[in-house]
Amino acid sequence: MKYKLLFENWKMFVEKENKQKKDGGMAKSVYKKLSPEKKVLQDLVDEEYSDFVADLQKHIRDEKFQAFLQMGLEQFDGDAEDDKVKVKPDNIPVKNLVPTQSQIGLADSLGYLSSNDPAGAGKIAKLKGTPANVGGRIVVANGRYIIDGHHRGAQVYLLNPDAKIPTYNFSTSDLPDKDPAKGALKLAHLAIAAVDQAVPLQNADAATDVYATAGDTQQIRNILDDVISDDMAKNLMDAYRVESKDEVLDIVTKNAVTLYKETREFAEKGPIRGLMPQTTQMSPVMNKLSQLKLGSTNWSAKDDSRRKATRTKKKKQ
Repeated sequence: MKYKLLFENWKMFVEKENKQKKDGGMAKSVYKKLSPEKKVLQDLVDEEYSDFVADLQKHIRDEKFQAFLQMGLEQFDGDAEDDKVKVKPDNIPVKNLVPTQSQIGLADSLGYLSSNDPAGAGKIAKLKGTPANVGGRIVVANGRYIIDGHHRGAQVYLLNPDAKIPTYNFSTSDLPDKDPAKGALKLAHLAIAAVDQAVPLQNADAATDVYATAGDTQQIRNILDDVISDDMAKNLMDAYRVESKDEVLDIVTKNAVTLYKETREFAEKGPIRGLMPQTTQMSPVMNKLSQLKLGSTNWSAKDDSRRKATRTKKKKQ
């Protein structure tokens, strides 16, 4: 009986191993059949950013390209590490972050609090050390570049530039573009496309764009005067320990001018809001980030020599 049980266990083990080998062989066979899509992806990530977004929208309608983008695991491409991206929740000082887009609307940043949660504005303004409640974590890359959540980031900066903001921070030194900001944006778009089979986009409120003001103090103040409601001003008066809306406007305007001066050079290099990745528009943001962390989104698509270089680089890190 004892030897029979050992034999049965061994038989099950062998059958399992054979099945895994068979499944792995089938996976690699499917990947090989989709090899033309690898060249499509390689050409795509080398494109100028706006062309990349437009062409990704076209290619993601192709079922073969959809399938290829989901084949990042070792069983498909033979590399367990090349598509893995570190992802972790982190609370980061908002002044340490920089924009990757060229537009940030002041109304988009403060309008919701002004109309729906004026007390929330006061809470953010009072913060010392604890992260701001902005309705969920924003997405950043390499602890520096805002990928999705610019207006929530600006919201915190405008009200309390010394506060922290909750983020999902994804980090990798190996990005699909020489420009680290655009590389991170491309990676985010590919992650969204792989999970949602779409490239959702959304336009900005260009009328109150802080960068369109050229940092003009009076113009910024006039916009903020329209955006900040009386209820919001009362809550901020308490938080800032001042006695009038004018004094509140002085403080928030100063923060807005500083935001403009400190981040303008980054914003100038970025695309318009309408070309930015929308990580929460279709499925939850963690649906995309978890696949990046697992390495199942097949975004790198390197040739063999570049794969070896990447593996060597990651081992040294």
